[in-house]
Amino acid sequence: MRSLWLTLFLIPLLVLASGCKRRNRNSGQTLRASTVFAGDPGVESHFAKGFYGVESGAWRWTSKDFAVDLSPPRHSEQNGAQLVVKLAVPDAVIQKLGSVQLSSSIQGANLAPETYSKPGSYTYTRDVPADKLQNDTVRVEFALDHTLGPTDTDRRQLGIIVSQVGLVAK
Repeated sequence: MRSLWLTLFLIPLLVLASGCKRRNRNSGQTLRASTVFAGDPGVESHFAKGFYGVESGAWRWTSKDFAVDLSPPRHSEQNGAQLVVKLAVPDAVIQKLGSVQLSSSIQGANLAPETYSKPGSYTYTRDVPADKLQNDTVRVEFALDHTLGPTDTDRRQLGIIVSQVGLVAK
């Protein structure tokens, strides 16, 4: 009786565990996550370009041009998805630049830009068409119209602060 109970308990766990990772049909590598948190050291490879190191265990500065590699969520190849970016525009950026415009594109499709003229926390959300989510991994490209620096004390080109980037199923 105990082995029956154990079997009934373990089979659903194994099924759930096998669904947590999908394999890339082309390379045999585990697919990337559909949402990444900037402070998570396990997702470093998702930040493809233009991100600086983790700060305060939770966020990263960006440069003028930056990119993230993500795995589209399930069924997004039919239904599309939403790009969701949790970001902050520091007061120093607004004081020095007046405003900053964030643009994005995915698989060659330009998504509507957003201009930030006040410091604060924001969520940049854009619909992504299903036809741009057909691959196992997609690169989301971002660009800012201008950035801070570099300066004598900080050689980085500083744009905005990002804490999370993801593709969310509709």
